[in-house]
Amino acid sequence: MADGFQDFQGFDIARRGYDRAQVDAYLAGMAAGTASGAPPVFDIVRRGYDRAQVDARVAQLRNGGTGR
Repeated sequence: MADGFQDFQGFDIARRGYDRAQVDAYLAGMAAGTASGAPPVFDIVRRGYDRAQVDARVAQLRNGGTGR
């Protein structure tokens, strides 16, 4: 999974998106191997991360970084 984190460029900021601190904490947990096995649920806030980008990235990482 570490390979999937090396070339990641970040998320766009959306008018209404996922809470940035929650997403960052979840991704840090995935990198450390401590994230829960359940799909994450993030609060939607003003000026959060683009939801589609986060969902795609989390799905990619949960599938072993294959993008499938």
